Amino acid sequence: MGPSQTSEAIILRARAYGESDKIVTFLTNDAGKLTGIAKGAKNSRRRFANCLDPFTRVRVHFRTRPGAGLVFMESCDLLHPAGPMAEPNKFAYGSYLLELVDQLTEEAHPVPEVYHLLNEGVDELQRGPATSAFLRAFELRLLHHAGYDPHLTNCARCQQSVVSTMRAFLDAIQGGIFCEACRAYNQRPVPVSGPTLAVLETLKATPLGAARKQRFGAELAAEAAAILGYLLALHLPRPLRSVKLIAALAGEPPASQA
Repeated sequence: MGPSQTSEAIILRARAYGESDKIVTFLTNDAGKLTGIAKGAKNSRRRFANCLDPFTRVRVHFRTRPGAGLVFMESCDLLHPAGPMAEPNKFAYGSYLLELVDQLTEEAHPVPEVYHLLNEGVDELQRGPATSAFLRAFELRLLHHAGYDPHLTNCARCQQSVVSTMRAFLDAIQGGIFCEACRAYNQRPVPVSGPTLAVLETLKATPLGAARKQRFGAELAAEAAAILGYLLALHLPRPLRSVKLIAALAGEPPASQA
């Protein structure tokens, strides 16, 4: 077994394993996403007390095991409890952020920017509601850090700007944006408006706190969510369970994968 390592982490998910253990997936600041076994976690009052719930921010002490897929979790120090996320809407939208990060990150592949993005996202959800602009900003920045940054401002074929046009087209299979003249080259063209693309491009560099305070009109919110839904679907290996919870609470699908 390797030497003991320590990293700040956010708990993504945990499940029971056997009578007293837990299998825990967590995102670390400097070691990427890891999945580990927490021996005796169900009965522990010291090593893992209140530390293994989703959204919890901890300092985790662990060891890697040569040839093993799971790391060995020695203990966790609680940094920020998950308590504020227990409110139904915060839990639903927070679960959406966790699932997106979980599915768009690889095991043991450190991307500190993703850790800081999720940390910022959870903080903002604790401060206030998840607006459409906040969700789109999170999705766009996550796609960027995961290596899937979408090009939204120019036609993928002729490079002409599309942000000032009333109608452009999204290729739902490849994810590229096309102008009116090049739409015939799309495999499955989805009409989108240039102004909406311009707003999304701006959101790429907007801090989540500022984005959360923005308010979109219903038409802009719906189109922005649909565009991100197509872009995310290209890279997600499976449907997100949290989307059903969001839809049940809101009576409509506010998140882009709903």
